[in-house]
Amino acid sequence: MAPSDRQAVHLALVGLLFAAAVALTAFAHDVTDLDTAVRQWALGHRAAGLTTAATVVTTIGGSLVLAPVAVAVALVLAVRGRRSDALLVSATTLGALVLGPLLKAVIERPRPREDHLVVVDSFAYPSGHSLTSMAVLGVLTALAVRHLTVRAARATAVAAGAFLIAAVGVSRVYLGVHWPTDVLAGWLVGATWLTVCLIVVGRRVKQDVK
Repeated sequence: MAPSDRQAVHLALVGLLFAAAVALTAFAHDVTDLDTAVRQWALGHRAAGLTTAATVVTTIGGSLVLAPVAVAVALVLAVRGRRSDALLVSATTLGALVLGPLLKAVIERPRPREDHLVVVDSFAYPSGHSLTSMAVLGVLTALAVRHLTVRAARATAVAAGAFLIAAVGVSRVYLGVHWPTDVLAGWLVGATWLTVCLIVVGRRVKQDVK
């Protein structure tokens, strides 16, 4: 695929993700029947073991864990001379940490009122955990795939990253603190921001090489 074709595909992907996020946000103040049905199904399947697992996963997917991990990875990359990769991790993480609270403050969607298994004190939309995990785990997965040479290792990295991102989002609904559309919006916004960062920093790397 020619560079111009790849750029067109990347821009189209960003546009589609952004359009989907905007369309979902237009109805953010309305709780859909699907929101209610999925949430009730998740709450109805609670069990002690699942609750423990969901609590662990949601902790891993929070900014208090992912932000320090991202900082550590960026520092290691910078020390090793991989400054573009360090910039990519830093920009993706910082943007995600800003976008989540900003969108919550603008949209002001209330959380579900009952059956919370963890403490929350902010608005619901979008899910900050889903947004941050998509962006940070996504960029770390992308870097792993870029630098791993064994196909099986790359496939394992992608599978592990995708599974953890999905698990974080599901855990937020299971724990009762988000509607499913909060999670979907978080994934969409996080994926959009991640894609933008990959394109912009990737272009800078090519310019540096030239």
